Amino acid sequence: MDKTMDKQGTVKQKSLLGMIRHVMILEWKKNPVMLVFAIVFAAVMGVVTAANVFFKQSFFDSVGSLAEGNATLSRTLMCGVGMAMFLVLTLLLQGASQLIYNNFNMLIMGHMGTLLNEKAARIDPIVYEDNRCLDQINKAYVGMEAVGTVVFTTLSIVLSNMAYFVFMGCYFFSIKPMLLLVFALSFLPSIVGSFIRRNMFAKMEHLSAPHRRKYEYFEKCLCSREHAKETRLWRGESYFKRLYGKSLDKYTDLQWKTTKRSELIMIALRFMLLSGYVGTIIMLFYYLFQGEIGVGAFAAVFSSLDQMFDTMDGVFNYQIGAITRNFGAAQNYYTFLNLREREGTDPGAVERGNIELNGVSFTYPNSSKPALEDINLTVRKGETIAIVGVNGSGKSTLTRLLSGLYLPDKGRMLVDGRDASEIAPSRLYRGVSAVFQRYQSYKMSVDENVRISETGKTAANEAVVRDVLEKADFPLDNGKLTEGLNTMLGKDFGGIDLSGGQWQRLAIARGLYRDHELIILDEPTAAIDPLEEADIYRKFAEISRDKTAFIVTHRLGSAQIADRIIVMDSGRIEDMGTHEELMQREGKYREMYHAQAKWYA
Repeated sequence: MDKTMDKQGTVKQKSLLGMIRHVMILEWKKNPVMLVFAIVFAAVMGVVTAANVFFKQSFFDSVGSLAEGNATLSRTLMCGVGMAMFLVLTLLLQGASQLIYNNFNMLIMGHMGTLLNEKAARIDPIVYEDNRCLDQINKAYVGMEAVGTVVFTTLSIVLSNMAYFVFMGCYFFSIKPMLLLVFALSFLPSIVGSFIRRNMFAKMEHLSAPHRRKYEYFEKCLCSREHAKETRLWRGESYFKRLYGKSLDKYTDLQWKTTKRSELIMIALRFMLLSGYVGTIIMLFYYLFQGEIGVGAFAAVFSSLDQMFDTMDGVFNYQIGAITRNFGAAQNYYTFLNLREREGTDPGAVERGNIELNGVSFTYPNSSKPALEDINLTVRKGETIAIVGVNGSGKSTLTRLLSGLYLPDKGRMLVDGRDASEIAPSRLYRGVSAVFQRYQSYKMSVDENVRISETGKTAANEAVVRDVLEKADFPLDNGKLTEGLNTMLGKDFGGIDLSGGQWQRLAIARGLYRDHELIILDEPTAAIDPLEEADIYRKFAEISRDKTAFIVTHRLGSAQIADRIIVMDSGRIEDMGTHEELMQREGKYREMYHAQAKWYA
């Protein structure tokens, strides 16, 4: 457990300014023109909205002068038309502003999603064995959208609303400084309340993430195509519905308690805002009757008060409320981005020569029992090794260490005489291919399924694709693949489905396609009968000649093709040798072979 989460160390929390700075730098690198345009447009919107007050005052003054006989009707009408045109302009700009915001937001979300996915690809693979890290990943994906909400809402406040309030503040000050003071003081409690609510929602997000991940999983068990057949066959709908309900109840309970406390704070803040609103109106009437302000100024300020208080109420109780609700989730995004990655100090190329395990032990996160214990093994370059044993004996774990995906807790693993923990992962993984027991059935074309390992710099080669498909005994001419290599697989996107054995052969072809010096077949043939499996492994041995190859299987008939066979039991190497050597001595291998002999009769 400690080796995943605790190895990451303490991650400094990202501040609000830090989030804004990160997003601005990111967008500046990706699309500087859009960034500058969005910022300038937001500021202009704030000024234009506030400038309406001058048109209102001019119109009301002209109406008052017309009533007193000091102005002409034409001048009053011109002021009215000017005010109406400016209001229309404001509405048009507001619509354009929303379009720009939506486009800008989508661009940023795309860029941030790319960063998140790149980070997920770089973190230590052992992270995915720790449920706490899975919670953290889930929180990071939720937090990505929260970052957008926090940053764009803050920028809206600073650029658009701040420009509006600075403009209106100057206008209030020019009329009566006391108006500005009363108006500003009425919002101080809202500022304090926003910080209290931010901490409440940050704590809620931390506590609710595990429950959210659970109910999303149970929802998948109920609704997804991959679970549909088994769930319906076993009549498991009620069972999963109950588990879904329990997890959702816990999640919504946390949300409800936090939201309830937050709304109570908002109600108190609204009463304070109402007091400021009433106080400002009383002062306006006082100054009007004292003759200190004119009717036009009174009418302009009075007609603008509703908009000002609505805007201020929106800033503190909705916009800042949105920031406080999402700030904790947004921090989770940056916490994930700042997790330490597995980095080697040795940048040299890995030739994938001999591999040595010296006293190696390995324990999975949240487990007290080692999966591997005191393993000593030397693998020579170009050797084909079969790893056999019962389920849970450590076969797959051993291959994950040999491939470099996992590093030992104890002991040393040497690749080309260099400690694997000191080699950069990108170097360590280079030249390694694998077909795992739990292979993936990608909902893409046959061609795309095979080419996944291409980096984008390698040229497409259809002949190689067809060659590896043939070597894996994948039938391109079975009549179902009407478009050949371009046939879409999986019914999710209107393609065809394959049998389990066909999917496995496709996965093997994918493993063979990758340019490799070391390849692992980790029991990928479970849906293929033993005789076919033995044939596939024989072809595999021929293909892998002069390359290091590991075959993981519990079917011993397929192991005979290997140069050496390793017999695993309870995380240890119990025996090792050729098929003939192991059959000549008493042990688990001979016992298992005789038990399986009927498969190959």
